[in-house]
Amino acid sequence: MKHPTAASIRPWTLLPLAAALALSLSACGGGGGGSVGSLTGTPTAGKATLSGTAIDAPIAGASITITAGAPLNDTGATTAGTITAGSSGQFTITVALPAGNVPIFANAVDPANPGVILTSYLGSSSALIAAGTLTTSNLPDLDISPVSTAALAVYAQTNGNSYAGLTPTTYASTLQTYRSDILAIAAAIKAVGDNLCTPSPAPTSTTNLAAEIAAGSNLTSGNSTTLTTAATTLGGNCPTVLASLPQEMAADPDFAPELDLGDVIDAGIQSVTAGTYQLQGVIAETGMTSASGAQTTPNPASVFTDSAITVDVSGNVTSADGYVKGTLVGNLINLSVTDGAQSYTLRGKIGSIPTALVTGGPSYSIQSGGANTATQTLTNFEAVLAPAGATPVWNGIAAPTGASRHDGVSCMTGFPVRLDAFGNEIGGGSVGECITPSATGWTMTQAGQGAAFNFDDSTSNLNPPSLSASIWTEFSSSTSPFILTDSSASFSRNGGTPTPGTTYYVMGTQAVVFASANGNNLLSLHDTPLIRISEMPSNEGGDSSSQQQQDH
Repeated sequence: MKHPTAASIRPWTLLPLAAALALSLSACGGGGGGSVGSLTGTPTAGKATLSGTAIDAPIAGASITITAGAPLNDTGATTAGTITAGSSGQFTITVALPAGNVPIFANAVDPANPGVILTSYLGSSSALIAAGTLTTSNLPDLDISPVSTAALAVYAQTNGNSYAGLTPTTYASTLQTYRSDILAIAAAIKAVGDNLCTPSPAPTSTTNLAAEIAAGSNLTSGNSTTLTTAATTLGGNCPTVLASLPQEMAADPDFAPELDLGDVIDAGIQSVTAGTYQLQGVIAETGMTSASGAQTTPNPASVFTDSAITVDVSGNVTSADGYVKGTLVGNLINLSVTDGAQSYTLRGKIGSIPTALVTGGPSYSIQSGGANTATQTLTNFEAVLAPAGATPVWNGIAAPTGASRHDGVSCMTGFPVRLDAFGNEIGGGSVGECITPSATGWTMTQAGQGAAFNFDDSTSNLNPPSLSASIWTEFSSSTSPFILTDSSASFSRNGGTPTPGTTYYVMGTQAVVFASANGNNLLSLHDTPLIRISEMPSNEGGDSSSQQQQDH
């Protein structure tokens, strides 16, 4: 998928919330997918014009369909317009949209493999009609992808198989609450669409595959089994590719931005206040290349800091030492980062950290993916952008008192937290932990009864993993207090020898990095107040759309 570079993206005049959220779409499948490049609305006529390209590699003759009410082939879907893409996957289409807040979807079908159907939510018809002009200059992440297809399958499964209540807010909540489940389903779609394995039997379509996995994964219980369900549903030789593929997708610059909240900004409000900031983050190479998916030897995970970052009123990001540069377009951030001898290009989303967790001014969390420019190794970059002098307050959100339960994890003290493991070293699986924050860090202990999930990694005989009890402290109170670490952590499965390593967590992000001698792995966090971010500039308690503590 080709996207604008940081240098080529122009500043953004921020758009109405309902029009701008959840326009996340990228594509793969038989060598391609779809990208919606621009959208203009005529409110009085109820029409919208969409121009773009169906690409990953270009899909000649891709079938593009805009539907209202539901995705393509779902009950309640009505077709607003169709067009066949050109030889390079390009298309332009004008459609008449219904009045009211009817959800609108973009769908792409690969003509070389009609079973590869991808879909994405564009927002409500009234918002799209009223939005004016949306182009790649002001909303550059308009892609149809396995991630957006998986997110809609999860939304439908957790909402009675109905899209009637789908809004930008509920879509964003689905992304945040079920991030690791969406990753697992998206990995299954990508495995089929890119012919990474041979399923048995072959699915009738990728949208049906996503729905089947979502339906069989116990999403609304504390014992969801999404990766195992995906492996079982695909069959054939597919289970062996699924344990690490979600981590690869989370680090991919096309997919990483789609996993985080969507594209929502209030009209007239910049995503980041212009000023001087410090950047603190963790760089974790996956060991997989963006070009071919081949295995490489990743550099060890590293903490990156830069104390003099400037964000101007147009969203340009620069650093005094020249090691960081980029552009903010809405909540989409493009960065070039030089870390010693290594350089990275990165793409991700930025959101506000709850004010209770920070002193010293509005601070922002960045979740992004990209590649080492020399080796093309896919890389996760999780970071915080905070004003100079700002400090974290790790216990700014009070831990529950007494026994509490969330995501199937039970704790007598602290926040119940579920972490889903992805990566070559630790494979799939889920870990239940209890986190008790202090002013300067966390104490993490293994959860009690109720945390025994039906673990997800069929390549390790479903042996449940565990993360050692530990105390996580600030990496450096002077240079990187927004990053917690524990250098004496270990990860193991029942009956196995523990793997020693170091854990890292960046405030507000949705994954823990576990770095061992053999590689860097992700532990994806399910929704909890400790990780909630908002795309609003002022946020007192995390994203108000997030689902509250419940046993989902």
